Amino acid sequence: GLAGYSWGCGQRFDHETNSDDACTYHPGVPVFHDALKGWSCYKRRTTDFSDFLSIVRCTKGRHNSEKPPERVKPEVKTTEKKEISELKPKFQEHIIQAPKPVEAIKRINLDPYLISYIKINSKCIKELNVRAKIIKLLEENRKIS
Repeated sequence: GLAGYSWGCGQRFDHETNSDDACTYHPGVPVFHDALKGWSCYKRRTTDFSDFLSIVRCTKGRHNSEKPPERVKPEVKTTEKKEISELKPKFQEHIIQAPKPVEAIKRINLDPYLISYIKINSKCIKELNVRAKIIKLLEENRKIS
């Protein structure tokens, strides 16, 4: 069989069995814009390529055995040099600047031996802090009563 060249068809067919409703295809062309994909004959757009391929073909007709001509992309030629002022946007730019960084907080330089002592005895220090809080609460309670 011959290959069908209508958009979205991709089936093989025989000229003898080709009828007016043998082929279901897209009469438009594929549209790729930003991350969206779709067909010019269909409003739906998708970001997923599998979804794009599964968009229902919207027209019935005879299978087409003629390969469509290659689309020619227009060449972009720039022969004239433009001034920098011409290349700048014609509207008023509004630039938002990030806030200035806050000055770094100066750290206290602790003695390395003290740091290792604190790490080793962190459980003891936590217990001392808890005891100090309990003592403080008891003292405050005595002042109230």
